[in-house]
Amino acid sequence: MTNKNKTELKPKNDIIFKNLFSKVGNEDMLKELLEKIIKIKIKEIEVQKEVELSKMKKEEKYGKLDLRVIINKNAIVIIEMQLKDTYNMEKRAMYYAGKVIGNSLKIKETYDKIKDIYVISILNYEMTRLKKYCTDTVTVENEYRNYEMIKGIKYFFIELPKFRKQIQEPETKLEQWLAFIDYENEELINMAIEKNELVKKAQRDYEYLTGDAATRRLQELREKAILDENSAYATGIKRGKKEGERIGEARGEARGEKRGIKIGEARGKREGKIEIAMAMLKNNVNRDIIEKCTGLNDEELDKICT
Repeated sequence: MTNKNKTELKPKNDIIFKNLFSKVGNEDMLKELLEKIIKIKIKEIEVQKEVELSKMKKEEKYGKLDLRVIINKNAIVIIEMQLKDTYNMEKRAMYYAGKVIGNSLKIKETYDKIKDIYVISILNYEMTRLKKYCTDTVTVENEYRNYEMIKGIKYFFIELPKFRKQIQEPETKLEQWLAFIDYENEELINMAIEKNELVKKAQRDYEYLTGDAATRRLQELREKAILDENSAYATGIKRGKKEGERIGEARGEARGEKRGIKIGEARGKREGKIEIAMAMLKNNVNRDIIEKCTGLNDEELDKICT
């Protein structure tokens, strides 16, 4: 039977997912799931534990807990759970792959040492316009679409809402795992548990995790951190806008003052020239000499005389 507790901590929650599938002793679960997604035989599997969940602090907040796995010593698998559409999943997947490739090659190692990369994104929303719920992507030549150009990297996008709509009974191993990970349809979950011993094992671990106070507290801290971050972001925009307006006004005043000084200086110089011209005119100085000395023209000198 499924866990009746109406908890938000479903297996597709990144904390629960990583706790389940990175746990020592659960390698068989992870192995079966990955084999059914990437469709290769896995002989060896090693989970890279960049994040120790038990030691995770609030300050480390909600950094996405992607699961990274080395398989058969020559390939790296990245699994990420994405519950909300951030409209940048394709870019995120590219970033993850690039980062892993860059970090996996040591100094002085040649490019042939780069491991193959598999990026698996399990999405709680629909991303593509394709009908199928599991998209296996490759890079091909533009004209000859059957010719795969870059074979060292593959992306898989699993869209859970499409899975729910299409699958009435989980017949395959992948369908059974997705029914459990999604954890939305109780009938599908129970059928998956009945058909697959490893899913049953995962269910037992899941019930323990969701009843674990430390795990729930960690999730609460992460959710609070997300809310705090969003609030700080909104407040920052508001304050930034206000500060920008204040700076703009200050700059405007400064510019106005600077412009006023320039105008004042110009007027002062002109008035000085006029005074000099008036004195020279009173002393019957030749107008050509006055124009050269003051820069005033005939018309301006005529106005002074009147």
